Amino acid sequence: MARGPCRISVASLTPRLIRIRIAVGDAIPRFSFLDDRGALPIADAGGAQPGARVTHCAEPDSLSLVDTSGRERLRLELGDLRQGDRLSLRFEVLGEQHFYGLGQGGQGFDRLGAARRLWNVHVNHAQGGDIAIPLLLSNRGYGLFFDTASLAMIDAGDSNDRTLIQFTCEDDAVDLYFLGAGDLRTALGDVAALLGRAPMPPRWSLGYMQSTRHFETPDELRDLARAFRARDLPCDAIILLSSYGDMLGWNRGVGHLEIAAPLQPHFDAILRELRESGFRIVTHEYPVLHADSPLFAEAQAKGYLLADGFLAQPPTAAPNTNYSDGQRYIDFSRPEVRRWWWDQHRHLLALGVDGWWLDGGEGPASSTPAADGTGRAPHNAYDLLRQQGFAAGEAGDRPAQRVFLLCRSGGPGMQRHGAACWSGDVNNSFATLETQIGGYYPVAPRSPELFARWFQFGAFCGVLRAHGRSWREHLPFGHGEEVDAICRLYIELRYRLMPYTYTLAWQAHRDGLPPMRPLVLNYPDDPRVWDHGQQFLWGDDILVAPVTRAGATHWPVYLPEGRWYDYWSGAAHDGPGSISVPAPLDRLPLFIRAGAIIPLAPIAATMTILVHPHRGGAFELYEDDGTTTRYRAGHHAVTDIHCEIRAGEIVIDIAAPRGDPDIVPATRRYELHVRLDAPPAAVRPGSPGTSWWRYDGERFLIIGAV
Repeated sequence: MARGPCRISVASLTPRLIRIRIAVGDAIPRFSFLDDRGALPIADAGGAQPGARVTHCAEPDSLSLVDTSGRERLRLELGDLRQGDRLSLRFEVLGEQHFYGLGQGGQGFDRLGAARRLWNVHVNHAQGGDIAIPLLLSNRGYGLFFDTASLAMIDAGDSNDRTLIQFTCEDDAVDLYFLGAGDLRTALGDVAALLGRAPMPPRWSLGYMQSTRHFETPDELRDLARAFRARDLPCDAIILLSSYGDMLGWNRGVGHLEIAAPLQPHFDAILRELRESGFRIVTHEYPVLHADSPLFAEAQAKGYLLADGFLAQPPTAAPNTNYSDGQRYIDFSRPEVRRWWWDQHRHLLALGVDGWWLDGGEGPASSTPAADGTGRAPHNAYDLLRQQGFAAGEAGDRPAQRVFLLCRSGGPGMQRHGAACWSGDVNNSFATLETQIGGYYPVAPRSPELFARWFQFGAFCGVLRAHGRSWREHLPFGHGEEVDAICRLYIELRYRLMPYTYTLAWQAHRDGLPPMRPLVLNYPDDPRVWDHGQQFLWGDDILVAPVTRAGATHWPVYLPEGRWYDYWSGAAHDGPGSISVPAPLDRLPLFIRAGAIIPLAPIAATMTILVHPHRGGAFELYEDDGTTTRYRAGHHAVTDIHCEIRAGEIVIDIAAPRGDPDIVPATRRYELHVRLDAPPAAVRPGSPGTSWWRYDGERFLIIGAV
């Protein structure tokens, strides 16, 4: 259909996914965040097929968006789809709804009433990295994805007693995807199917990682690794920063891939020693080339560099810590440039570098032309294209190895490239901790209390990495006996929960569910969680309430519907409702959902399973080799664990693993820790392998050697 200068076409792609293309005249969208837009299926849109649908309403002139439940959720008004040289889409929201998503940055957990500028930026001392993701999700279980990399604005708010969503962008054509799933969990799975599924991460990337910045001598790296091992502190990776001016990092400087001169005689030996001690290595870089780099002339001659880049800032102090020296951005919009840049990293592969810290990817100014003259470089997609180049390079050179990219910027679909993000360079203060995990700039006197609270929060984030401008103050030791013990407690808890957390990574890969889950994802009909972004679920079973204020000794926690057990005290609480719990410095409020089954890391050949019986429960324990891509060919195992309550009896069943029989050791045994308020009258083993049981006198029945 045509509306003024705009044409609208609707295609039903799956029973839950509909594409609405809005274009000025015959324009087509110039860029897509989808991996392969042309590969999307197109189903019969005739209406006989059940599912989401889009229909035209004559009065008012609009498109009605209906989800799979048959409920009309939005109306796209068709009266005026242009605002000057921009496309402007206005939706009427039907019924009370609350909105989430739109990426990392902006105001408000619930996006209702908050305007959001969709433009990748980084602001030091403030919000840090702002990653624009033009995906809006409703608590009613549907989503809208605006497939544009242009500068855009979205505003979901009230106007004249109506709730409207206003979306504007600088494109003359845009594809709008209506994900009419009917519930948020299914919608997230459909988002993963549309934008790409996250691969399984290397298991080491879910452990503790220690960032460094600049060091005095090469031996400081060795000493750092030895300090972790001497303290018997788990740590899986050491991350190396670039050199900044006179400050020594792994390379010659920002915009260089050559090893720093002071490290040249030692680097191979240092990395070998770190690997032998069980550490993985991640190196840092920016998406630029320095004029003094031996690669610069070739890149310049082949047109691989953009006109935009870093400012040339002469040193103003000694030692010089400046990294901005006129470097030029690399044009990642071209496949041949992405391949060329990856090729320049092969010497680092030979040295055994395991992952890549891709900093500063917000990209060039919007007016910057692509180096080959084909148009403007896509700012919001700039770092996504860099990530694509690294993922493709890894797949070509190390196809059996999993990708790990740590990125400050990105875009929709970055997960399919194995890219994780971090908050960027935000302040190290309690005020910042209230809004996000971070802690880079030391803007206040050193605070062991702040470090402890920050570390506890980090233990339940997707990436557990200590990083800060004063990096030696961001080690999990050296803060005094009390805080050092707290850091050890939460590092060890992170590793103890690894079978559970690794299964969450599989759920992200398979189902599109994030390990960190807002309460609204699991409890979308509870109005008390619609704007509650201060606590979250780790998976479905562990509620985390970070303490983010100085001097706190108690902390308010909201418990959704059901029974919840305090992880530390064992006390049972029934939701929905708010409680106040003790929060001494060593205690992060954690609650286990009644019905939860939580596997813990094996000690020797015995894996502990925490069971909290309540109307039954189930858990699929996922395992693979943790390092290779063989899981894609079926080399993984899933163990089904069930708990049922039958006629006053608690029945726990651990099924034989399904999948690759070589994944689960034949010697594997299980020790069950079953939450009970009193000793059982009897324990009847289901197999002759059960050798003993005891009640701990407080709250757990322990059954051994299952």
